[in-house]
Amino acid sequence: MDNVVLIFITLMASTVSIICIRYNIRLRNYLKVFIETSKQISNREFHSRLNIDARGELGELSKNFNDMIDIMNSKIEEVEYNHLQMTSILKSISHGILAVDIDGNIMLINDEAKRILKCDKYEFIEGKNINLIINESSLLKEIALFKGSKESKYVELTTDDEIVYSINLDPIYLQDMDNIIIGSIINIKDITEKVKLENMRTDFVANVSHELKTPLTSISGFVETLKLNENIDIETRNRFLGIIESESDRLKRLIDDILLLSFIEKKETKSIELVNIYEVFMEVYEMTHYFAKSKNINVSYKFSDQNISILSNRDYVKQIFLNLIDNAIKYTPENKDVYVEVYYDKNNLVIKVGDNGIGIPKEDIKRIFERFYRVDKARSREVGGTGLGLAITKHIVKNLDGTINVKSELGQGSEFIITIPKKNFLK
Repeated sequence: MDNVVLIFITLMASTVSIICIRYNIRLRNYLKVFIETSKQISNREFHSRLNIDARGELGELSKNFNDMIDIMNSKIEEVEYNHLQMTSILKSISHGILAVDIDGNIMLINDEAKRILKCDKYEFIEGKNINLIINESSLLKEIALFKGSKESKYVELTTDDEIVYSINLDPIYLQDMDNIIIGSIINIKDITEKVKLENMRTDFVANVSHELKTPLTSISGFVETLKLNENIDIETRNRFLGIIESESDRLKRLIDDILLLSFIEKKETKSIELVNIYEVFMEVYEMTHYFAKSKNINVSYKFSDQNISILSNRDYVKQIFLNLIDNAIKYTPENKDVYVEVYYDKNNLVIKVGDNGIGIPKEDIKRIFERFYRVDKARSREVGGTGLGLAITKHIVKNLDGTINVKSELGQGSEFIITIPKKNFLK
């Protein structure tokens, strides 16, 4: 009897042991699967799932784990989509956007901000401190002063390189917490060209006002003198009337040039026609002949081809020759020479107008195409210049996709070189 009991106990113990061993083996296999799947998830393989065919607590654990992965994967996809949206929005914004945290670390930045701040477009700089990215000390100072502020701020900065930035700084609050600031959003825009245009517009208005006022004052003064002095002798009266006429002509030329320049700058045109370059030049040659003759100046010309034609406005082409030839004669002393050359150079048409006159100072050469800029203001008015001739010429040439340059030395003369792409011309 005792032996039977002993045998039974032994069998039961063996059975339990076998069951425990098998359960342990299954559990270890489950743990291996669990560990392997966890590694895959940690490597961002979010498609991975626990594949455990078990019941009870292990089955429940497996199901909960897979559900957790599904939720996490869904949230990650949502975050990635939101990030993609944010990135797309930032890229489409035409001005620079830069967000920094309270310590000055960059949270986000768009391509335009990278361009303005002279960063590599493809460099990942999120997380880096602005002190390592921004070289402009005045900008860094403004950001540092703004840190922690609850009030928005607008500033305009001019760098040592004469670049002008408009900067908007706004606080970033913790979501649903209006009293906790976590950083700043910086809206930065390069407005250098805008400021230049505004300054040019202001200067232009001031110059126009001055240029119009000068002849009007002269005309008004002499008219008043003639009205109040009936006993002025004929010679003096005629001299005053001559001055009034001269100033009136000057005023008309100025108004005409202002209107023409405005017209050309807007890229408006009157009528387009096939214009023969040589024929237009000869018209100008005849117009300026007596002026040149009065100073005993010889105007020579050389055309490589007299059949060159261009689809343009005849008056515009005429204006190019008239302005350059008239200027050459005006600023060339008596008994000197003026020359005109027109020829093809590879794929370009070249027009040269030169003289051996007084020349242009080196410091003035880069400014002579500016509106109302005169090298010698007194002399310019004396010879009847409006200060707009070269500006008009430059804009006409520009509208033809061409360029205009000048070579000059004091006392040696000047040479204006116009280059226009051959594609604009018909032969």
